[in-house]
Amino acid sequence: MVRSCDSVGRSVLIACCAIAMPWGLACDSGKPATSGQSGAATPSDKPASSPSPSGSAGQPAQPTPPDHYGDRVVEGIVKLGSALPPPRPLQLTADPVCARLHGGKPVFPQGRDVGADGLLPHVFVYIKRGIDGKYTPPAEAVVLDQRSCMYVPHVFGILCGQTLEIRNGDPTAHNVHALAKKNEAFNIAQANQGAKATKVFNRPEVMLKIKCDVHGWMEAYAGVLTHPFFAVTSDDGAFRISRLPPGKYTVEAWHELFGTMSQEVDVSTASQAKLEFVFKKSP
Repeated sequence: MVRSCDSVGRSVLIACCAIAMPWGLACDSGKPATSGQSGAATPSDKPASSPSPSGSAGQPAQPTPPDHYGDRVVEGIVKLGSALPPPRPLQLTADPVCARLHGGKPVFPQGRDVGADGLLPHVFVYIKRGIDGKYTPPAEAVVLDQRSCMYVPHVFGILCGQTLEIRNGDPTAHNVHALAKKNEAFNIAQANQGAKATKVFNRPEVMLKIKCDVHGWMEAYAGVLTHPFFAVTSDDGAFRISRLPPGKYTVEAWHELFGTMSQEVDVSTASQAKLEFVFKKSP
């Protein structure tokens, strides 16, 4: 029995397709076969561009640009949940100049300051986790003054690479002893009123203690960070951290006597968040 040419042609075509399919050849066009996608690129087409990083699942996160700010705000108050015994006044008689500068009035340790309703000043509040990218240190120096035989400010923040200008505003001798653990420690004398010195911290360190060996009650604390998102509570225990990029953060509050407390906050969509830290530990 003789087959027709048409039937033979159909048989050959079916056989060719059966052989070609494992190699991914499309029977109808001779082009590479696609897997359920239309308009796939051919060897003559331009290669598809790589997806831009967006941080979505399966894609690398986009690097944070330097000096990245936003419009988010984290604010709140810090207070003490239990009463403190009355502080003892400092004994300034070891240096008559210090006693005279205070006019004979009692002076108390700055770290023992507690406002009405237990509100706490001198608390360093900062973003502990969640900040990416690099931030340029301000050209303006942070000033640490020695005034009336006290450090002013008592607690402050400074960026890595930012200049710290240390001044002696008193008519008596001081020394400035930085008890750094991650940065370079230093101990400098400032014998005369108006003396100035500058220092730079290059590594983050929370907190870095500074003291005067001449006047043992004089202490200051520096929070050295790689970013500017920090605040120090005022006399009413309030703080405000602004210009945050949208995101989720760990916020930590540090006090020299009561230690640290942390809270998580999400300002991915909300424009601001309000927090309250209540220290319950007594020294």
